[in-house]
Amino acid sequence: MENKNQDTQKQMPEHIRRMFAERRKSGEVNDADILSTPSEEQTEQKDYIKQDDTTKSEEATLQQNEETSKPDEKKTKNHKISKKGWIIISCVSAVCLLGLILGLIFGLSPKYTKMQAPTVTVHALSDRTIVSVEENSDAVIYEFRISNGSDSRTIRSNYPSVTITSYLNSVGQYQIQARYIGDNERENSDYSTTYTFIYRGVLDTPIATFQENLLVWQRVDNASMYYIYYSTYEDELLYFTVQQPAETSQTISFDLSALNESPAGKYYLYIEAIAEDGSFYHSSELSAPLEYDNVKQLSAPTDVNYNRQTNTLSFTINSDIESDENFTFNFEIVINQTYTYVYRTNQATAVNIDLSPYISSQDITSLSLRALGDEIYLISSQIVTAILD
Repeated sequence: MENKNQDTQKQMPEHIRRMFAERRKSGEVNDADILSTPSEEQTEQKDYIKQDDTTKSEEATLQQNEETSKPDEKKTKNHKISKKGWIIISCVSAVCLLGLILGLIFGLSPKYTKMQAPTVTVHALSDRTIVSVEENSDAVIYEFRISNGSDSRTIRSNYPSVTITSYLNSVGQYQIQARYIGDNERENSDYSTTYTFIYRGVLDTPIATFQENLLVWQRVDNASMYYIYYSTYEDELLYFTVQQPAETSQTISFDLSALNESPAGKYYLYIEAIAEDGSFYHSSELSAPLEYDNVKQLSAPTDVNYNRQTNTLSFTINSDIESDENFTFNFEIVINQTYTYVYRTNQATAVNIDLSPYISSQDITSLSLRALGDEIYLISSQIVTAILD
């Protein structure tokens, strides 16, 4: 406490200290009075300090009013700097983000290898059409694109081939392409070179019937002609040609008398519609076989004569059948309308037959003969009676 009073006294003027020292000696004042009773100089000092504080307060109030009424140039400047800073920060952020994206794409992202475009192959089978490419272990999907004019379709398959029969809805040209699809779009290959596939239809198969000596069927659209094939059991197919008539007649016929030049016998007839050159059609299938019996009547022998002196019968074979070693001419000779003798030869020439081994010339009263057939495909000729001298 004493130290405190001494500290307080150190702050007093010299004449005040002397005054208090004299009073302390005389007992008029103690330390408490010194502490609690201010001197006039202290009072004046306090009043001065109070007045000074009041002045400072008024100056502070005035300064605050000035700050309120006038914008602070430094604050405004700091504000402008802050806005510009945000712009700079935004630009820097955008550049950093762009750099990050580019880094992910070109630097940090995985490396993808673009697959080579495949080569398309088309297999046109009798019942379906298949498009295929080489198998690629990097491909997860095989994509095929088929277009025909304005119509375009895309087919995706897990396998390197696909059947497109159901997509070929009309005859004509189709453009076919394919590509490989990978796990990432950047792996996808380009489309292959365009493969032009001609989808051809098949002409309708003619259905023929017999009408008297004609073979008749209905016109087939897009046909240019018809082949009429014919053969026996063992012979190879031969054919006649019938042109498609220019008019729109629906019924077409073939005259079967054209087969008269062929050997007699059972024939099997087939018809095939032939497509026009350059069309989008294949020729038709052969029609179901039709059985046709080519029947001929043998011609009667001519120049029939009998010489009684030599007991010899002579005649000439009159036939349109060429003689060869595979065909035998049979002639039935009837003597006196009772005795029958069959003469066979492979030569279509003049014939002289000695009847002496069979009958004497004096016993012959009548003599006739005919070319003998099988009565199925070869009808026997008319009977010719020999003139007896």
